[in-house]
Parts: sequence; C-alpha cells; structure tokens
Amino acid sequence: MKGLRQTDRQTDRQTASEILDSLDKLKKEIRFKFKRITPQEMSVFSTIYQLEEQNPDHTNYKKISKTLKLSESSIRDYVQRMIHKGIPIKKKKIANKKVILSISPELKRIATLSTIIQLREL
Repeated sequence: MKGLRQTDRQTDRQTASEILDSLDKLKKEIRFKFKRITPQEMSVFSTIYQLEEQNPDHTNYKKISKTLKLSESSIRDYVQRMIHKGIPIKKKKIANKKVILSISPELKRIATLSTIIQLREL
C-alpha cells in the first residue's frame, strides 16, 4: 500500500508538471501571436473583447467603429489582418448579412484581456 501511494504522488507531480509546461507553452504562443499585432489592431481586439462581455449579440463592425471612432471598413481590415496573424476572432453571420464578432471561448478560458495585455508587454 505504501508503494502505491508513492507512485500516486509521483504521478500527481508528473501530471502537475506536464500541465504547467503546457500552460507555459500556451502563454508563449499567446504572447508570440499578440506581439505580432499593431497597437491599433490590439485596440480593436480589446474593444471586441470588452463589447462582447457587455452584450455578445451586438459586437459588430458598426458598434466597434462607433466606439473607436474609425470607419467600419477599417475595422473589417484590422479584424481580417488579426485573423490572418492567428488571433482567434470568430465571425458569425446572422440572416446572411450582419456579422457578429467574438473572441474564441478557448482563449477566454485560459487568458483574460489583462493577461493578454501583460503577456504582450513582456
């Protein structure tokens, strides 16, 4: 019975170590991707993140452009560039015309907006 407990503890330590390594890799990947975007793109990303938290069904190009005082076409361009750079922004068409933007739930589960900003500044 004693040997079993020691094995369990070693397995727990190994699993915890693997999880921490995995988190480190994720943080590095997030940092790398967000380091590649411009300050203006980061502003658009932050706005999408914040607007989505306030009202997920109204995070669209028009709302973002009003918030940032930029044209809707500029917002579209910034969003497209960020998606191309691997930033996990989701676009969902409603009634085949209106586009709702969101941040990947997977990213939100592992990093808050303030964490992303901190990682970017490292």
